[in-house]
Parts: sequence; structure tokens; C-alpha cells
Amino acid sequence: MTSIAIVGAGQAGIVLGAGLLREGFDVTLYSDRTPDDYLQDRGRPTACLWGDSVVRERELGLNFWDDQAPGIGRIHLDLCLPDPMVAFTICAPLRKPALAVDQRLKFSRGMQELAERGADVVIDHISAPKLEKIAQQHDLVVVTTGQRSLTELFPRDDARSVYTEPRRSLFMMNIADYDLSARTEHEDLAFSFMPGVLEMFWVPFLDKDAGVTRSLVVEAMPGGPADRFGDVKTADEALDALRGLAKDLLPWESGFLAPARPTSPVTWLAGSLVPVVRQAVGVLPSGRPVLGLGDAIVLNDPLAGQGANNATRMATFFTHKIVGRGEDFSQDWLTEQFDEFWDYGRHVNDFSNVFLEPLQPFQQELLLAASRNDTIAGAVFEGFNDPASFTPWFTDRGQARDFLATHGVHKMDVLRYKLGVAKKVLSHKVFGRQV
Repeated sequence: MTSIAIVGAGQAGIVLGAGLLREGFDVTLYSDRTPDDYLQDRGRPTACLWGDSVVRERELGLNFWDDQAPGIGRIHLDLCLPDPMVAFTICAPLRKPALAVDQRLKFSRGMQELAERGADVVIDHISAPKLEKIAQQHDLVVVTTGQRSLTELFPRDDARSVYTEPRRSLFMMNIADYDLSARTEHEDLAFSFMPGVLEMFWVPFLDKDAGVTRSLVVEAMPGGPADRFGDVKTADEALDALRGLAKDLLPWESGFLAPARPTSPVTWLAGSLVPVVRQAVGVLPSGRPVLGLGDAIVLNDPLAGQGANNATRMATFFTHKIVGRGEDFSQDWLTEQFDEFWDYGRHVNDFSNVFLEPLQPFQQELLLAASRNDTIAGAVFEGFNDPASFTPWFTDRGQARDFLATHGVHKMDVLRYKLGVAKKVLSHKVFGRQV
């Protein structure tokens, strides 16, 4: 029986392990945390699984929270100006429902489930030298954790990496006891975009401690007016900073946040990351190859919500490839398979990176058209689930023009939309109200 070692019990590791066990492979899962360690951990990054990833987990029998987590069937996006005001709104249903579940719950239960299905679960801190011994005992080693000592096995791929510095200052917090009646838009997954200042996500969420809650993610331009979480030391300080941000930049959200409380003292995070793509196959001193998946190889800024989803895609892709190959997982073969995956994966990178840069005029027009056309709005939001459906027309000016024309939107329509926004902005400036 072919033996596969999986290092890391996160999204990629659990999905890969479940898929290989179902196909009769011998799986050993290595983790530096026990299931209880995950449950006792501080808050982890918010991971919203889009429709196709939700379906994949369901296919693998990993859908343990369908009856508990709030289903996400719709997105509400406010394009905001720093006056502050909402310039326009895009709202549309998702083609398939999304789901956001606390990763502490997911990874703890996932480890237990794989053990029950026959995987050997080894609790150990796996360093690069230990991988040599593991590689001797298995037909293939797959590293799925972004632990630095292991990612150093996978050199940066300069041809596929765009950034060398963080593009955003990041903050995440889970809250309960908010006032949904003050802002009913939060019944949906809500986005607040203020170009050049911040992107904020208000995610219906299943929290480990408080059940159905909201997980808030702030992406702030470094040094800008929304970048105010760097010195936060406690959950209460974090919530105060969050309320201050809303008061100054998104005042219509203040009522929603007024009664809120942190779901626990540790369910918040602040920091930054550098998006990177690494070479997918590392080579140990013995010459044995090691495959990287998930955050070990592709680390996207969370702005586009692709981390856990791309990990699921990679794990699903390589499950099929490993099953089809059966044995003899050479360095050349593994590299060829990742190159094949990249035919799709590059769209994920492009989708994640496009919103880290100022929107070009034609992209602004696309979003403005989406605020007036439900079909275009649905296509925008389908990009989160399937980035390959989004990047052809959102990243190329000519294809954008053709896309709008196909949906009955022409130059005069776009001009009319712009005039409508200009009237709204003028009314706000003169009369202090929106029309």
C-alpha cells in the first residue's frame, strides 16, 4: 500500500488526507498541535469557504457544521468615499452558498476524523532534519504548513511572485452581541471598500466560543487613517480601535458595533504578510523530493479570501494526481503536476493581487455597472468562488468593454451611472445627506 506523509493539519492537510484515505492510501498526519491544542489556541485567520470548496468538503464528509454555521447566500458591497459616504452598492446572491467556520473547530475535528478513518496521527514538531527520516518511511512527503523552518525548503519563485513587502496592515476580530437591527445588511456577507484607505469584511461566522457571530477583517493601507491596530494589546483595546475606525470612516456602522463584545479575550489578530509563490518541490539533502501545498507554497493576501479555498483546490488536484500515479513520485513528475495546477492557480494569484493595487478606470466602470446590473454583480462575486471566471474580463480593458457590451451596458450607460454617483456626492457635500 502506498504510504503518504502529510505534515500539517490545516485546510490542505485535512482535505488531502481525507481524499487519500477514501482511495485506500496509507496516510500519516504529522502535527505540532493536538486537537485540544487547536481548541485552546488564540483566534486564527478568518477563512470563508466559497461554494465549490464547501461542496468538496461535503463530498469528503467533512461538513460537520452545516446545521450550525450561518450559510452565506448573498454579498453586500459598499464602495465608500472618505467624506465619509457610500458612493454606490453592489448586492447579489452567490451561485453557491459560502460558509465560514472557526479554524480551531475545523482543524481539531479534522484531526480526530482522519484518525477515526485510519490515519496515523503523530504529534511532533517537524523540523527540516526530521523530514529526512519521515521521507525514508513513506513513498511521498507533503508539507502543508507555512512554518518557516519548513517553507525554507521551497525557494521563492520569482517568476510567479509579485511582491517583496506587505501591501496591507491586517486586523481580525470575532464579535458577538452586535445590533443587527441597526444594520440589516449584515445578514449577508458585507464588504466596505474605501479605495486607498481600507477594505473591511463583515463575515457571518461560527465561532468556537460564541456560536453564530461576525468575524471582522480590516485591510488597511500602511500608515493610512485605518492603520490603527499595531499597538493593540488586548481584545478590549482592539474593539475600541475598531469602534473608533467606524466612527471616523464608516459612521453608518457605529450602531451595529455599539453593543458588541469580543467573543473571547484571544479571538483577534494583528499583523501583516508578504504574498509569495514558492517552488512547489523541495529536495532534501538525501535527494528525496518533498511536495509543498497550501500556505507552504502559495501565500495570498487575505483581501480576496483565497487562502483556504486555494488550499482546498491544491489538495483536491493532487489527490487525483497521486491516486492516478500510485507510486514513484519523482521530483520531475511532482514539478510537472504543479505546473499543470498553475494553469488555474495563476488566476487565483491574479484575482488576489488585482485588488491590492489602485483600480484602473475601466475596472471602476465594471464595479459601477455591477451596482446597476444584477447579472454583472453576480459575475463579480463569482470571482471569489472561481477566479478563472473573473480575471479575463476584469484585468483586460478590451475584454472588459466586450463584457459590458455583452450585458447590454455601453458608453452612454456608464456615463449615466457616473452622473448618478456625482449627483449623490454633490448632495452629500452640500446638504450633508445622500440621495
